[in-house]
Amino acid sequence: MSTRCKPITQNLWGLKKLSLHFVVLLVVACLAVPSMAVAQSSKAVVEAVLFYSPNCGHCHIVINEVLMPMVDEYGDQLQIMGIDTAQPGGSQLYQAAIERYQVPPQRRGVPTLIIGDVVLVGSGEIPEQFPTLVEQGLAAGGIGPPDIPGLAQMLAQAQDEPAPTFAPPETAAPAPTPTAVPLPTATPASTLAAALLLTATPAPTLTAAPLPTATSAPSPTDVSAPSMLTVGKDEIALTEDQDPPSDPAGSALAGVVLAGLVLACMYAARRMALIWQSLLRLCSRDSVAYAKTWAIPLLAVLGLVVAAYLAYVETNHVEAVCGPVGKCNIVQTSAYAKILGIPVAVLGVLNYLAIGVLWVGQRHSARWLANLSALGLLGLTLFGVLFSIYLTCLELFVIHAICAWCLGSAVITMLVMFLVVGSITEEK
Repeated sequence: MSTRCKPITQNLWGLKKLSLHFVVLLVVACLAVPSMAVAQSSKAVVEAVLFYSPNCGHCHIVINEVLMPMVDEYGDQLQIMGIDTAQPGGSQLYQAAIERYQVPPQRRGVPTLIIGDVVLVGSGEIPEQFPTLVEQGLAAGGIGPPDIPGLAQMLAQAQDEPAPTFAPPETAAPAPTPTAVPLPTATPASTLAAALLLTATPAPTLTAAPLPTATSAPSPTDVSAPSMLTVGKDEIALTEDQDPPSDPAGSALAGVVLAGLVLACMYAARRMALIWQSLLRLCSRDSVAYAKTWAIPLLAVLGLVVAAYLAYVETNHVEAVCGPVGKCNIVQTSAYAKILGIPVAVLGVLNYLAIGVLWVGQRHSARWLANLSALGLLGLTLFGVLFSIYLTCLELFVIHAICAWCLGSAVITMLVMFLVVGSITEEK
């Protein structure tokens, strides 16, 4: 071989080596891409179920202030299915969850969040414990959906059924605040368990995909699929600033109670004005003036039960059980539900306990102490009626929602005052 051909041969050999290196790197890259995809797809995921109600103020707090920021933080690694208990299917699924996890009666209410085998209730437990449980679940390789009877069938149906979408109105102007989007239903008699799927989305958009209802009657193991909502960062199916729904029956009932409270105060003022001097000399009288009837402690016990239940609702941040009249949960989650940081219901518990103590004291104490107890009982019940007038006015004219439990407590306080004033101010 001539010396002139050697450089050409060497160059060709170098090109072959470079090509071989390139092919090896290309093969390695092709093998690495599927491995990275598998690793990406196998990352830990935590799944949870939230039971909520559109009329529950504590649900608003949990979703908007706790869950949505966590979904933005963890992205696809945190998946939360929201079930509306106000819908028949959602209520049935909630009952199935109660039976499955043996939730005691005192812990039943919304918001309820189930992660794994842990049941968290209220806007107190969920913010305190859920973030830690999510971290622990991700570190352990993920947590699957809760074992709620009927949930697997509901999710399977949601995946199998085609999901039509609906577009927003063409001429709709952008709203300054988030608003609720109504869920379309397949038939007027739909029993969908409306649900929202909390996911991290870059744009604050709200879309919905209604699913047709099941033809057979729902059961704990056969729950019709929910409507799925994809909720953006700044929008939610629940809105804090929406006006409470009109409640003519509740407003009328509150008006009647308010009128009765005012008339009761006028009656008490008239009775006390007639024997004002006798009341001032009550501490030095030889005879004891006290409220004799046993109806007073019985009413106090009834009022204590009502106040204790409302105190449980407020301190545990759960939804109150309301009847057909009034919107109790709107009242209980309003800014006026606390005074100096103390729930009003807790003050009600203390009030009824004090009524019971003073009633016993006026009957079984020394004469001067009995008279002081009677005067204290008179003053406490009068103040209770005035305070009930204040609370009822707030419900009617400020909150624009009525709490039937609160009205019941106001009526009990008014009846106790009638009995106390009538007994203590009667002529001796």
